[in-house]
Amino acid sequence: MSRKRLKSVRESVNYQLPTPEAKAAYVEQKFDEIAEKYDRFNDLITFGLHRYWKQFVARQTGLRPGERCLDLCCGTGDIAQAVKRMHPEVEVIGMDFSEQMLVFASRRKAAGENPVQFCRGDAMALPFPDRHFDAVTIGYGLRNVPDLTGCLHEIRRVLKPGGELVSLDVGKGRVPVLAGLSQFFLFRIVPRIGEWLMPGQEMFSYLPHSSVQYPNQETLKRHLLELGFQQVEVHDFCFGASTIHVAYEPS
Repeated sequence: MSRKRLKSVRESVNYQLPTPEAKAAYVEQKFDEIAEKYDRFNDLITFGLHRYWKQFVARQTGLRPGERCLDLCCGTGDIAQAVKRMHPEVEVIGMDFSEQMLVFASRRKAAGENPVQFCRGDAMALPFPDRHFDAVTIGYGLRNVPDLTGCLHEIRRVLKPGGELVSLDVGKGRVPVLAGLSQFFLFRIVPRIGEWLMPGQEMFSYLPHSSVQYPNQETLKRHLLELGFQQVEVHDFCFGASTIHVAYEPS
């Protein structure tokens, strides 16, 4: 690795997260900048496992023909397309606030993927009526919203009674030794991979630092219950490094 790239990796250790007030605009800009390499980056840092986890999300929805699913913070459309392939008679809408992510999602649609609708919108003010969706999926998105509680309230608002939230995101390792290795990977290896893909792009430093501030599995489960969700389930992968929360809107 060149001296310039080594310097960039060292600087990533001292990276400062954006303030809550600046977070939304920052995240939108940075995801626009990395959209072209985002899927490849995920393949590299998860060894391709993120695709299996997203299939698991799609299976967890339990959708029936004629129902509606919102894939929130859809990115390039992985989960939205997985849901549509698994449930072809379900209406699937993928929404993101990154225009460039939606460009790549739409290219998949044009290339012959199942007909998912994609739209631009804000997770903090969903452009849908109350009780509109039977399921809401979200992959690596809750960590990036400026107000976690506010976003979860919006998700509850658009879910039908008995509707389901399925969220995939980073978790905290359950085994101390492995948790330490996970932190080493996040803070030392992930920025190097990002630097190799897009030299000088600080978003690859944002990702590990934001994971530290994100609630652990049990804290998020309690928070979901406190907000009114029911039957909250937690599914860990890679000893808790990645996790899925499933929660239900009361019937």
